[in-house]
Amino acid sequence: ALMQRVAADRRPDVLIGIRSAGLIVAEAMAKAAGGDIPILAITCRRPSSAHKAKLAAARTVIGRLPRPLLDQLRLIEHKMLTRRPPAAANAPVSLDEEELAALEAWVARTGDAPFPLIVDDAVDSGMTLSLVLEAVRCRLPPRAVLRSAAITVTTPRPLATPDYALYRRQLCR
Repeated sequence: ALMQRVAADRRPDVLIGIRSAGLIVAEAMAKAAGGDIPILAITCRRPSSAHKAKLAAARTVIGRLPRPLLDQLRLIEHKMLTRRPPAAANAPVSLDEEELAALEAWVARTGDAPFPLIVDDAVDSGMTLSLVLEAVRCRLPPRAVLRSAAITVTTPRPLATPDYALYRRQLCR
């Protein structure tokens, strides 16, 4: 359904999935399009990413809880995350250099007006999408048409809003 919305405007030349769930969505979109759209990955590590990695063991335990309880915990987590203002745009960020080099190599092989599509699973604060959009935009030729897509936008006013979304103000699992 998300690929259909995008393709109704224009078929992307490449799908750039934001690791990790956005890459899975990009792969599903490519498959929905017949499997012939190239896929690139981009990893954006923000300070909050380190906190999530530390919680991996807790997530295993939490993942075994009954679904109604998990839904309530996800709502609480979402409220806590979105109650705080987004981190400053100049917060330390790490983008994978090899992935950026693969993007630059793709741009070098492409015409002067490519249509790359950045894909993520969900946009909450919009900080990750904003950072990735900027990192990709500065590597594209001036006539490129850069767009973004996500399954859901969970907050009313994220820093960056995807051009295509299946849901708005909706949590998905």
